[in-house]
Amino acid sequence: MLFHSPEPNESSVPFYVGDEHGRQRLREVAVGRWHNHVTDRFKQHTQWTHGPISATRASSHIQLPQELTSIADPSSVSLILFASDKETRQVLDILDSQFPRAAKLGIVGSQTPFLNGRDYTLLGPNIHTNGVVGVAFSTHTCVPRVAHTGLEAVSNVLRIERCKGNVVLELEQGDAAHLLIAALRKQRGTERVDSRLFARVTSAQGESRVFQVTGGNPAKGGIALDTLRDLSPGQNIQFMMQSASENRAISTSHNPRVCFGVSSDHGFTCPEVTTQMFGGATEGGFSYGMPQPHETQTDCGSVFTGSTECAVPGSSVTLDLD
Repeated sequence: MLFHSPEPNESSVPFYVGDEHGRQRLREVAVGRWHNHVTDRFKQHTQWTHGPISATRASSHIQLPQELTSIADPSSVSLILFASDKETRQVLDILDSQFPRAAKLGIVGSQTPFLNGRDYTLLGPNIHTNGVVGVAFSTHTCVPRVAHTGLEAVSNVLRIERCKGNVVLELEQGDAAHLLIAALRKQRGTERVDSRLFARVTSAQGESRVFQVTGGNPAKGGIALDTLRDLSPGQNIQFMMQSASENRAISTSHNPRVCFGVSSDHGFTCPEVTTQMFGGATEGGFSYGMPQPHETQTDCGSVFTGSTECAVPGSSVTLDLD
């Protein structure tokens, strides 16, 4: 849920983006992350090329609501705060394009069908069962900080030699699936609180993202990561699992702060505590985007361009409000 009551003299614009704005449900229809126009349920909103293509290459026809398009100076927007269902990818892309100088921060709500019959309960000016409800602010300057706590490496850092979309096919020492299996065999007997696998992907510039490993095929050697963005040869990858220890450093502050997190079986603890905090944690995760220094940014579909979705348990994103 997200409800906004503006303060006096606060420059803010509430908004809602849903399926009626041309949003596609890419995660709902995706198997792998590669689509063909024959199987696309939302082809009326999409122009596919011949043959299978990455979900990031679909031509989106999504349109922002009038509340956002009527903002006279998009560069004046410094923060977009939102709550959503799990289908945020295309909304994030168009927000990045329209408001590149704004930090983006959102949380995926918990599903509520057994509470009130709604898939999600998103509270803005109206109650919505899906989509994205949020507020665009022009009074805050902030940069999100992301932390992935409780993870430890189970493999060496390896260079990606061959990949396709979100699937890692070959690493510098062989195919990805067999290298991961060999690394896990060395972990036998190690106590784990969670058997799920994760992967930290690092760019040549040192920027990193962490994704859950969603599948693998030992016969073909591929490993799929939980992202709708594209990996690239030359990036580095390291496989990880949750540690049995719960060593979490907690810092304190008196600044107003927003904190969103991903809950696990052991709950969630925000690593940065303040006396004035807004936020929460769900199993669905959060989304975040860094403000860009230029008016426009080139989005090539890479995992390192544009805003990012994160559903890694124990992870958090925080920002201080000036």
